[in-house]
Amino acid sequence: MLSLLVALAAAATVRAIPDVEVVPKENKCSNWPFYRQMSSVAGPFTLFAASTGTEIDGNRATYVTISDTTIAAGWVGITSQQGAAVPQVQCQVFGSAEMLAMNLNGQYQPLSISEYIYHEYDGLVFVKNVARGAPIEPHWHYYPNGTRQDGTFLGWNNFTTWAYLLDQQSNKYRIRLLTDTAQKLYDGEFTGFVRAGDPRLSD
Repeated sequence: MLSLLVALAAAATVRAIPDVEVVPKENKCSNWPFYRQMSSVAGPFTLFAASTGTEIDGNRATYVTISDTTIAAGWVGITSQQGAAVPQVQCQVFGSAEMLAMNLNGQYQPLSISEYIYHEYDGLVFVKNVARGAPIEPHWHYYPNGTRQDGTFLGWNNFTTWAYLLDQQSNKYRIRLLTDTAQKLYDGEFTGFVRAGDPRLSD
């Protein structure tokens, strides 16, 4: 009976995601919100939960420290409360790459998607990644009628669906990118998008 309830809950959360066609954009700062041509920087803006079909839609991203610094400085999660103070994010150049970065103690640190396969950190957004990570790429979504869904969405390689799970220790929602349509959700996870910009604005 419990497994049936879990399956039904997972099915309900999947239905919360709009039926959209995912269109990847070139991984350039000009494709992120609030682009400033004079400085070639986009932002600052926030990252926030979108289309989860839960009360956390609009909640913003924050930073959670990882004790093992050989992996990364930390992971990006979504706050469990609206209106919480959060670090700013922008797109800027790191070496030859244009990357999203989060402001930590006055300095922007690059963000990437973890490539720890078969590991608890697989698919999470890392801050100041030590090991090689996948780039976070901007995507647009289009409804079947051709109308674009408001916003620019985080993803990689044409995947923009994220699994959300409340981390009891930090009381933040961990987000991991789902790169396989057959990928199963863990107990307590639900799906949604992650959007860049300002939750108070339509785009």
